[in-house]
Amino acid sequence: AECLKKHSVACDLFHIPDHPPLDTETTASLFMPRWLRMLRRYDVIYCGAQEAGQTLFFCRPLLRMPVALDVHGDVVAQSRLANEIESDGKNRSASLRVRMIHRMAMSCADHFLTVSTFQTDTFLRGGIPAGKISLVRNGVDLESFQMLPFPPRPRFTFGYMGDFQSWQGIDNLISAFHLVNDPTVRLLLVGFRECDSDLKARLRSVFGARVELVDRTDRSTLVKLVRDVAILVIPRIDHQAIRHAFPTKFAEYAAMGRPIVVNLVDETSEFVKRYDCGFVSSPSPESMADTMLQAAATDVRTLAA
Repeated sequence: AECLKKHSVACDLFHIPDHPPLDTETTASLFMPRWLRMLRRYDVIYCGAQEAGQTLFFCRPLLRMPVALDVHGDVVAQSRLANEIESDGKNRSASLRVRMIHRMAMSCADHFLTVSTFQTDTFLRGGIPAGKISLVRNGVDLESFQMLPFPPRPRFTFGYMGDFQSWQGIDNLISAFHLVNDPTVRLLLVGFRECDSDLKARLRSVFGARVELVDRTDRSTLVKLVRDVAILVIPRIDHQAIRHAFPTKFAEYAAMGRPIVVNLVDETSEFVKRYDCGFVSSPSPESMADTMLQAAATDVRTLAA
């Protein structure tokens, strides 16, 4: 919106949680017609996720302007993955609520913004014309994340910054690092919150001085921490929910000029191969450990190139 305003395109923001009748996603469509007069003032409506698109379901026939839906990955697959993790693999189906929201949002949109070629191809196979799809991958703020000088003697061989949910692959990273039996190879983990206290204690107990554990922090501190890291890691698991996404941290890592270890689970592996900017592994702890050992053995000058 800020960028559009700089180009003389006026934008208003309608934040659904600020309007109590709309804060329940599944029933939000019932109340949205109350805002018809406001909606009709605009030339284009941009919906920043399926939940936002779904709210327009019952008033969409009464609106003339085009609606753009920004599809942040495959929400149905994400629901399946969340239920699979929560039930220890017993429930592998998406919730009815999420499936409803997805169908309603898709039926309201005239144009679709995707974040990966996997998702774009899925839409094309589903019959959506190419002219109605725009691929806009998750980007990076280049004022915050800039090219960093490569340390001649990095304090940490590997670094991971982000959340520690299972779908991020943190369990695989821990198992892989356990197989990297070299006391000189150190790992920096950034992003711990109160809910991660048990994981933090376990990591400290298992790895001792080989790991440094940092709580969630601001961007400027994050960039300073990366200065001491040689290689950054994105240890994601293999699942359709992951395949249709594009991790923002990949763009951030690349912007800072660090080699990246990624798993063969999404589009990032293709970028790493194409631009020779890191290492690609299969998403198993054993393969990741082999790849990390290969990366750790690479000359610093090659890593910095």
